Amino acid sequence: MKAAATPKALNFGAIAVLGIMIREMEFSDALLLFRYYYVGASLLFAIISALLLIRGISPSPGRVDRIRLALIIAGGTLLQSLVLIFVPHSAWMALSFVFLLFATITTVSLYLSYLTDLKPAFIPEQLPLPRGIEDFIRRNEISPREAEIIAEICNGLSNKEIADRLYISLQTVKDHTSRIYMKTNIRNRMQLMALVRGMDAGN
Repeated sequence: MKAAATPKALNFGAIAVLGIMIREMEFSDALLLFRYYYVGASLLFAIISALLLIRGISPSPGRVDRIRLALIIAGGTLLQSLVLIFVPHSAWMALSFVFLLFATITTVSLYLSYLTDLKPAFIPEQLPLPRGIEDFIRRNEISPREAEIIAEICNGLSNKEIADRLYISLQTVKDHTSRIYMKTNIRNRMQLMALVRGMDAGN
C-alpha cells in the first residue's frame, strides 16, 4: 500500500505545485504549462514502465510477457503524448487526469510484478533416478532435454517449476512433455512417474 501511495502523492503533489505557480498567470499560459506537464509525465511514465519491465534479469517465462507489455504501454503512452500536444485543450484536460491516475497505479503493479518475477521459486532438491534409466532413455530415443524434464517430473515438479528450473518457457515444457508421452506410449505424468519408479522394483 505504501508503494502504491508514493507515486500518487508525487503526481498530485506536482499538480498542486503547478496550481500555485499558475495563480498569477494568464489562463492561456496556465493551460500551456499544464499541457507540457502532462506530456512530460506521460513520457516519463513510458520510460519508467519500459525500464522496469525490460531490465528484469530473471530468465523465467514471465519476463517475455513483461517485455511485451512494456512495448504496448510505451507505444500507447507515446501516442497519448502526441495527442496531448496537438488536440485542443478543452478535450484533453479531463483525459489527462484519468490517464495519469492509471499510469501511477499501473506502474506500481508492473513494479510489484517485476519484483515477484525475480524471486526464485522454491524447488525441492532432486531425488536420484532409479538404475536402468539410461536404458529407458536410449530405448525410447529420449533427447537430453526430455531426459531432464523426466527427471524433474519424477521429482514432483509442476510444469511451471520445471520451466523456472531449466530456464525455458512453459510452452516448451508442455511440448517436450507431449513428445515424451508419445515416445513412451503413456497418457499423463502419473503413468510416467510409475513407469520410471517401477524400474527400481525390476532391478
